[in-house]
Amino acid sequence: MRLPGVLILVLYLAGCATAPVDSGKRAFPGPGIEAYPVWQFKGRVSLIQGEQGWHASLIWREASGRYRLNLAGPMGQAAMQLDGDRDGVRLRTANGEERTAQDADALVKSATGWQFPVAGIRYWVRGVPAPAAEAAQVSTDEYGRLARMQQSGWDIRYSRFKHVAGRDWPTRMQLVAGDISVRLVIDEWQLSSGGDAAGTTDASAASQAP
Repeated sequence: MRLPGVLILVLYLAGCATAPVDSGKRAFPGPGIEAYPVWQFKGRVSLIQGEQGWHASLIWREASGRYRLNLAGPMGQAAMQLDGDRDGVRLRTANGEERTAQDADALVKSATGWQFPVAGIRYWVRGVPAPAAEAAQVSTDEYGRLARMQQSGWDIRYSRFKHVAGRDWPTRMQLVAGDISVRLVIDEWQLSSGGDAAGTTDASAASQAP
């Protein structure tokens, strides 16, 4: 999963054109997030640590506290699946190797060598602090939307949103901790108030929502 340098990563991110933040005055985070216990997003993640870089596509699904994260590098390389709940986490690699642990972040690091904040992202991506961690520092932009959150040594900045199911959801985030920088680009959100499958809208359609 390690790349020879940052060059490929820079070229990859160059294809993710920056879009201006929507100027609609819709608060984020806002009330009602607990109404969506089932949710899913698809996107891309890139990570720089020192002079090393890595990137992957990802699909993240959650249903009432149980989650599944699928990560795959270019051309499906180094694919892995992470399943977690209150009892612990299981990681399965493309070659069938399995590992289990209580700490998702430590498990990913032991398998890949990368510090990827799984435990925090599942909350931060929805605009709420991780409940089991230290208190978060939060600031908002001029429209009342979450612009920055600091928690557990990570500095999380939100720079782009789409309006989905009555509220704004992030589609671009950057997370920094020391010499580690993670960029998350979300291409599609799906939300549901219950059941087994998330089911409303994707990021492109969401931009047309009232």
